[in-house]
Amino acid sequence: MFGKGSKKSASGSRSTQATSGSPSDYDSSTSSQKEAKRVAISLDTFYDTSQYVSSEVTTLRVVVHTGGNAQYTEDGRSANHWSIFLLLAGNEAASVRLNMSNVDGSDELGSFGVTGHDYLLSRSELAYFDYPVVPGKRVYEFCNLVVNKRRNRYRMTGNGNGCRHWVWYLFNDFLAYDYIDIATPDRRNVTAQFYNHLRHKYHRDSNRRVNRIPSPIEEGQFV
Repeated sequence: MFGKGSKKSASGSRSTQATSGSPSDYDSSTSSQKEAKRVAISLDTFYDTSQYVSSEVTTLRVVVHTGGNAQYTEDGRSANHWSIFLLLAGNEAASVRLNMSNVDGSDELGSFGVTGHDYLLSRSELAYFDYPVVPGKRVYEFCNLVVNKRRNRYRMTGNGNGCRHWVWYLFNDFLAYDYIDIATPDRRNVTAQFYNHLRHKYHRDSNRRVNRIPSPIEEGQFV
């Protein structure tokens, strides 16, 4: 009876393994979730669903975000993420975010995200830098320039970093194509100051003060 019972048990075990979720099922589900996220933040989705596509832009705001993970970093300071917000004309607070992110944190092609928001400053903000925009410029013009310059195709670093390098290139594109309203004689100083901002890591201490320390810019690759 023990032998027969053992066979039944083994058969039941095989049946359970066949019906339970396998690693391939998990990978497939995870891949589907990642793809759904990419679609949700994509430029195509923004064009199809947003009311801000043709909105006039008044200010280009570069934002330093906290990663909120200080306990996991080597220096005990939270990781940073950088993105660009286009502040829109009008009485209501509204903005469009241009962002390059890495969906799963591995060395892969980053996801270019364009999303509309009903606020001017993210709660995750540690620091921000504002630059005036030439009057009459529209959101879609910024998006079109990103695509035409192929800045929407960017491979992050092996650690999933590289956002500062990406922001640096977009900033220079917008300046070179006269989207940012800064006189030509002043542009060298402005770009030097902005690059100095990029060369630091920002952290809010226990007293709620934001400090910064030098931090090398990790470079991804445009593809």
